[in-house]
Amino acid sequence: MSEAVHRATLSPASRTQIAKIGDTVLAQSERALILQEVSPRKTYPPVVYFPLEDVDQDRLLPSDHSSFCPIKGEAGYYSVKNGEEVVENAAWFYRDPLAGVAAVKGHVAFYGNKVTVEEV
Repeated sequence: MSEAVHRATLSPASRTQIAKIGDTVLAQSERALILQEVSPRKTYPPVVYFPLEDVDQDRLLPSDHSSFCPIKGEAGYYSVKNGEEVVENAAWFYRDPLAGVAAVKGHVAFYGNKVTVEEV
């Protein structure tokens, strides 16, 4: 009997992806990656990773926050500036992702409860 494992798969997005807060576009890309993570007990919603070059980097504010995922590695965070508002730790990235998800290096993902991400 095979043992279920926690894993992540990456695939190119089939359509243009946009991330925004309200009407403000933070990122738009035809080169985004979709990460699908599955554990023995849960299938997570797909996450869109935008190439950093396709993100409005003037809106990203470095954060001291970090976290660790056993299949992706150590994540760094950005807060997002939207006018006078700062949305804390709204985006994350992997400076040195683990081998299985190495393609997300140089990409940024946004929390769906803080930033709207949609296909167009």
